[in-house]
Amino acid sequence: MTGYIGFRLMLALFSIIPFWLLYGMSDLLFLVLYYLVGYRKAVVRENLSRSFPNMTEQELKRLEVKFYRHLADIFLEGIKGLTLSDKETIRRYKVLTPDAPNLPFRAGQASLFVGSHYNNWEYGALGCGLQVEPLAIVFYKPIKNKKIENYVRDKRQRKGTYFAPLNETSKTFVDLLPQSPMFIMLADQSPSNPKASHWVQFLNQDTPVLHGPAKYAQRYDLPIYLIRTRKAKRGFYEVSAELIIEKPNELAAEEISAAFMAKLEELILEQPEYWLWSHKRWKHKRS
Repeated sequence: MTGYIGFRLMLALFSIIPFWLLYGMSDLLFLVLYYLVGYRKAVVRENLSRSFPNMTEQELKRLEVKFYRHLADIFLEGIKGLTLSDKETIRRYKVLTPDAPNLPFRAGQASLFVGSHYNNWEYGALGCGLQVEPLAIVFYKPIKNKKIENYVRDKRQRKGTYFAPLNETSKTFVDLLPQSPMFIMLADQSPSNPKASHWVQFLNQDTPVLHGPAKYAQRYDLPIYLIRTRKAKRGFYEVSAELIIEKPNELAAEEISAAFMAKLEELILEQPEYWLWSHKRWKHKRS
């Protein structure tokens, strides 16, 4: 109960903090994370050096600093996001839906979107459902504190996105597929079981990949799209979709995973400071 009360008080405080002050706080948080605490600095440095072996030490250091500045931003934006109005959410996380054929943001056909911890995924969880026609379904890992979990989930779902716990993935596909929704999976995490994973070359390293997106795309014959998020400026993001695979059953599951990771790598290389380098992505090694 104490944790929940503290969480609600924090949200109340963040609801009245203007963005100019929020980013002043973020600048201070960066100093704490990077210089005082050194939050996962060893992990970040190892990930960057292995991913960019041709970068100089000075270039790696500049990239590292940019990453920590962005990490401080998205941490505070994630809290602030739970207090935003629908209008402000859309203004800060804009889904680009140009008039083009086969648009995945239109109603009528179920589809699978694969995303990553790139730019601000928390804003994506809040802003997507407000701007697309199909039901947007996000698979996520629940918060351990049940009261905070119920509050955050309800707050997010009021904006039109359905949140399905990861342990209910199969049931969610079966129950909600008739509504022709957008299924959204973050697929850049390190798998818990590397033996059941697909292995690909990603950012210069042997990398195990979650097999879920390929499995469900093939089982339900869903076209697969990459979520492409661009940081327009500090605090503002734009998202579009890129078709990766139209007919998943014409490919092997391993080919689907490789295609997604190749496209994700292209996206990360455009602005690498916006990916979550503090994640222990390569803790498993190919046996």
